[in-house]
Amino acid sequence: MIELAFGESPAGALKLAKSMKQGERLNGAIAVFGGTRKEQCKAKKPRSWSGITMGGSSQDVAELTLALDIGDISDMDTGMNARKKLLDVLFADFPDVYDKIWETNLHTLTRLQEAKVTLEPVRMWICNSDPTELCGLYFVCRLMVDARTPLSVVRIPEQIEKDNSIVNYRSTGEINPEALSAFTKYEEPISELQRIVYANIWKDLVRENALLRAVINGSLIGVPKDFYDFALRANMPDGNFKITQLIGKTLSQISGVGDRWLFLRIQTMLQSGELISVSAATADHPYSEVVKRSTKV
Repeated sequence: MIELAFGESPAGALKLAKSMKQGERLNGAIAVFGGTRKEQCKAKKPRSWSGITMGGSSQDVAELTLALDIGDISDMDTGMNARKKLLDVLFADFPDVYDKIWETNLHTLTRLQEAKVTLEPVRMWICNSDPTELCGLYFVCRLMVDARTPLSVVRIPEQIEKDNSIVNYRSTGEINPEALSAFTKYEEPISELQRIVYANIWKDLVRENALLRAVINGSLIGVPKDFYDFALRANMPDGNFKITQLIGKTLSQISGVGDRWLFLRIQTMLQSGELISVSAATADHPYSEVVKRSTKV
């Protein structure tokens, strides 16, 4: 089975989950963000993998990082030139990352084409509130619309009740790798009719070819390119501030958009004069630039 994830983060988590067995020794935390020094030290101690064994191997995981919620998608049925150019722009500050992503995309697309012949099942992982993942689902259904390859989808609920609290998921990339196996119970087969319906939704999106796509009231629709600008403006403090702080605070409040798109919108604001650069970014971190609001009305 091909485990298809629409991004680097969920693909990495799936690869780890598929390579571990319940009770297997894990040499410390997968990643540690925040917390006290004592909590961080505790998290880094060796422990046992608590997740349910998924079966298969990390080789089952395929990654598509096409950012289909952004930009021109008019040639996706015939080629990838426009998509390649857009990803080049999105990751212009990280050329090594771009090269790796594009190579991975080509490998995955080849694997999906082969699955049309081998009939290897494809299981996709998505959150319905994430436009990138939803676009990925519709695109793959269009790609496989005439194939007999079994397709299924794991739809991550937006809210999960856990340990007397409510956990909200805005994308599959937010899920702890050890928890992924428990979500396979939400897998559902994609029927022939659903495949056609999803393929037609993709065709409609291509026909519209908006500069940006977002999930509004549960539906994936085209929106203006400045759709998320209001959230950036609402989070701009008085005085000087770092771009990374603005992006981080904005992402914590809204879903459906990634840091790269917000960064490009901030660059547009700098070019228009809405924001003024105070000090340049360091060579290794383009988000470290310090900016401030323009005083012009």
